[in-house]
Amino acid sequence: MLTLFIAALDSTVVATALPTISAALGGAEHYAWPLTAYLASSTVSTLLCGGLAFHFGLKRTYAFGLTLFAIASALCAAAPTIEALAALRLLQGIGGGLLEAGVFIAAAVMLPPRDRGPYLGTASAMYGVASVIGPVIGGAVAQGLSWHVIFVVNIPIAIVALALSSSSLSGRGERSRATQFDAAGSALASLSVLSLVALFSLAGGAFPLVSLRAAALIVLFVILTFALYRVEAAASAPVIPMGLFGRPRVVAGFISGFCVQFALMAGVTYLPRLLQESMGIAAALSGAALIPMTLALMLGSNVSGVLFRKSGRLRAIALTSSSLVLAAAAAFIVRAQGLTAPSVTLIATALGLGVGVGMPVSNLSAQTGADARDAGKATSTAMFFRGFGGTVSTAVCGMLAPTASPVGTAWTFCAVLASAVVGIAVSLSIARRISS
Repeated sequence: MLTLFIAALDSTVVATALPTISAALGGAEHYAWPLTAYLASSTVSTLLCGGLAFHFGLKRTYAFGLTLFAIASALCAAAPTIEALAALRLLQGIGGGLLEAGVFIAAAVMLPPRDRGPYLGTASAMYGVASVIGPVIGGAVAQGLSWHVIFVVNIPIAIVALALSSSSLSGRGERSRATQFDAAGSALASLSVLSLVALFSLAGGAFPLVSLRAAALIVLFVILTFALYRVEAAASAPVIPMGLFGRPRVVAGFISGFCVQFALMAGVTYLPRLLQESMGIAAALSGAALIPMTLALMLGSNVSGVLFRKSGRLRAIALTSSSLVLAAAAAFIVRAQGLTAPSVTLIATALGLGVGVGMPVSNLSAQTGADARDAGKATSTAMFFRGFGGTVSTAVCGMLAPTASPVGTAWTFCAVLASAVVGIAVSLSIARRISS
């Protein structure tokens, strides 16, 4: 949870502090590079973590990711240019992705399904904690605190986390290296993911979504995905078992995670703009207005984990989550013309509760729907879909609402409402009850 916290924190705090960082390093023209580099590499390593853990062992993979993350953080703090920072953030993202997936794979390795609920709920809540603390630190940086602090603070936390994981992380799940590592599948998966991340990260900024560049990236993604399917279908130990996509419960977990993260990122990225740009509320106060949303997310995540442990009723939890998100999105759409700061806080709190309730569902459904030997790879793939949901949300909501306004609010939460409807539909494929 410590490592998940700093990995999640690095996404939120750097995004807030980037204007200050780019000004200090004299790279305003490459403003977004450090953020995009981290997003791309962490998305790839999240997807590959299960295969790496299967081949090299979870404990080794996790320790490598944590060490790389800490070293890259120290180097980021000393970066002399924005280009150097982007390159180092690429390395940091590799470590960060391994950490994020590794936490949830550890739960699959160390605990029976029902007992994972409280741990996955609390671990998922770390994203909420990071989303509160990140903008606070980023704001402090913008007001004069050295930007180097953003990266230096990771180092002592990483050292403590490495000591704890080295002594406590179970050795179970360590695998033999008798099977050859799926290098071809890993390379194709990486390139396929990078083409997709590039499409949604750059569309609307570097080029329009309807353009030759966007079309070229889509064609590249299709070709690479087809090649990946052929290679993985023939591999003895594929990094991404294609059989996972033939299991309804696993696929439902993937889509559920995508929808939950889509809703979360729509709220996290759009609502501060709405409060600041449309209602004239200061940045610090707008952040405070959304703290109840984050607290509700943490509460929902922890409560759903505990309820799952007691009852095992996973489908009911998934349906409750999507229904709450749908109700909150509908409220934003209906009230778009007459929203006030208190009403935004109230509806956002309901949104956060719904997102929190659904956060543990994705991994639990994917893990319990897959064979035991593929649980780690199913977890990695579920984490990828969840992260990708956030990437798509940021791009789509940015295009639907280039400015914060009643019309922008309606369009943004129409997209969230659509994701909630999809979430309700796929919940019907999630196991009604997990017995043990």
